[in-house]
Amino acid sequence: MRIGLLFESQVDIMSLPNASEATHYHWRELEEVEAVTKSLTALGHQVDKIGTLDSLLKLNSDSQQLPDFVWNLSVGVVSRNRTALAPAILEQLGIPYTGGDATVKSLTLNKDFLKPLLQWSEILTPAWYRYESAEEVNFLPPWSSAILKPSCEGYSLGLQIFQLEEGLTKLQKTVDRMRKLFATPILCEEFIVGREITIGVVGNTSALLLGGVETVNAQGKSLQTEILDLPAKRQGKYRKVGIDLASADLAKIKQIVWQLMQLLKPLDYATFDFRISTDGQPYLLDINADATLHPKRSLAQIAYAEGLSYQQLIEMILNVSWERWQKNEPFAL
Repeated sequence: MRIGLLFESQVDIMSLPNASEATHYHWRELEEVEAVTKSLTALGHQVDKIGTLDSLLKLNSDSQQLPDFVWNLSVGVVSRNRTALAPAILEQLGIPYTGGDATVKSLTLNKDFLKPLLQWSEILTPAWYRYESAEEVNFLPPWSSAILKPSCEGYSLGLQIFQLEEGLTKLQKTVDRMRKLFATPILCEEFIVGREITIGVVGNTSALLLGGVETVNAQGKSLQTEILDLPAKRQGKYRKVGIDLASADLAKIKQIVWQLMQLLKPLDYATFDFRISTDGQPYLLDINADATLHPKRSLAQIAYAEGLSYQQLIEMILNVSWERWQKNEPFAL
C-alpha cells in the first residue's frame, strides 16, 4: 500500500507563537517517525511522510494523490479536540487509518470526561476535583497529597504533586497559575502511593498483544511516593522493567484493560497507566489512545518482553487496523 504518515515534528510545534516545551510537548520524536517508516518500508509498503494535517489538506486541495492508508501519529497542537482532528478529517476524506476514532481520542484526552465514565463502569480511579478557576477552590481536599494536572493534556504536561499541608491559599494560587498557563480546567486528584504499572495492548475484539512494564527508580525500586512528571521523563530518571501479568496481584488489571478495550473499541493499540496502592488496589490513571511508538518507550518495551521485534509490533498494529477497515468496522456504531 501507499501509506501516509501523519505527525507533528518539534519544528512544527515550537515554531508556533508562545510555544514552550512545558506546554506544547506534543511533537513526535524523529526516532519514532523513522522507526515506523523503516518498519513499514521493510514490510513492502511505500511510505510518504506527509507531516501535519495542514499538509494532508493541501494534498487534497491540490488534487494530488492521497494515500491508500494513513498511519496516524498526529496529536494536534492546541484545544481539547486536538487528538480527534486527524481521525475526523480522515473519515471525511474516506481514508482508513490506524488508531482510535475521533470519539475515543477526544474522550481519553479529556480526563474530566473520562473519569466519570470510569466511575460509571465501576473502574477504580483516584478521587478528584475539577477546577474551572481558582475561585472554585474553596476548601482543601481530604487527602494528605494530591496530583495537579491539566484536564486535557498528555505526556505528564503540567503534572505536579501538591502537599495539602501547604494550605488553601497556596492551592488556589497554584491552580490559578496552571489555569492561565494551559487554558484548561485543572484536576486535583488524590495521590496514590504505590507501584506505577503500564499495560500495553494491540487488538480490538481480542488482544493479540497484552503485556506490562513497571516504572522503577534508579535503584530499581517501585515509585511509591515518587511521580513520573515531565522533567523526570525528559531526564531519564526512571526506567521500565517487565512484569508478569499472570501473577495473582495483577489479575484485576487484565480484567480492567479487557473491559475498557470492549467499551472503547476500536483502539488498535493503546497503553493504560495504573497505580497499585500499598493495599493492592489498582487505580486507573490514564488511557493513552495515542500511545507513542518510539522504539525505547513503553509499548515497544512490552512487545520486546513478549518476544516480538519492533517491526513485528508495527506489522501487528497494521494488520489489526487494516482488518477492521476491510470488515467495514472503522468505528463503533
